[in-house]
Amino acid sequence: METMLVTLTVEDLRQVLQEEIRSEVQAALKDLAPREELPHFLTVEEAKALLRVSHSKMYELMGRSDFPVCREFGTKIYTDKLFKWIEDNTPALQKRKRSLSVI
Repeated sequence: METMLVTLTVEDLRQVLQEEIRSEVQAALKDLAPREELPHFLTVEEAKALLRVSHSKMYELMGRSDFPVCREFGTKIYTDKLFKWIEDNTPALQKRKRSLSVI
């Protein structure tokens, strides 16, 4: 295997990483049940299983002001808005993780 040295600006590296992360997230979401087969609202347990997060992490997410939770008839998560939330927040979450790893 050959070794190659590549020089990128920080901005170019960020762009490459964001594109790769977005691609991987979209591929992972395709492996899940097709959206049209999911109900309009998910229970907390269904959302937790879909996101593959712990009980405490699920409640932490539901405490965020931008997380698509509905409490009108019990605690439910809007399915379509959840996928939109994931798409909107993946780059921000990855950027935050990267900045923490630099510290």
